[in-house]
Amino acid sequence: MTGFEIVATRGFYHPVGRVTFEQGVELITQALLRARALGLDDIVVNITGLSGFEIPGVFERYDMITKWVKCVRTFLRVAFVAQPAHIDSQKIGMLIAQNRGLSADVFASEAAALAWLDARLARRDIRPMLASIPPPGN
Repeated sequence: MTGFEIVATRGFYHPVGRVTFEQGVELITQALLRARALGLDDIVVNITGLSGFEIPGVFERYDMITKWVKCVRTFLRVAFVAQPAHIDSQKIGMLIAQNRGLSADVFASEAAALAWLDARLARRDIRPMLASIPPPGN
């Protein structure tokens, strides 16, 4: 798959080209399925290199997110990177995803996406350490 890379337990997908909205959704679906099949912990999906489609409306966002939730479930954290104009001001797509159990968010830069994934990873890694600390007074 062109534009798909793996670094440790993280996938990176940087598709490039002129596509329809439906083609773009399918490209991302295939990348998410691949990341899940490989057992990756998370993936950055950077679609800033895609063009040729209109900014999706609420119904299109619902359909694409629902499709991605079905293929990823809770097995993968997903950080999307998109042009600021493509990011809904209320992040309705991410709200739909999170309400269905997908750990996902969308960002205008890859640096912000990586910071979000790394912060979530750090919180996940510290939980076992916190559980081993006895409560005060013991």
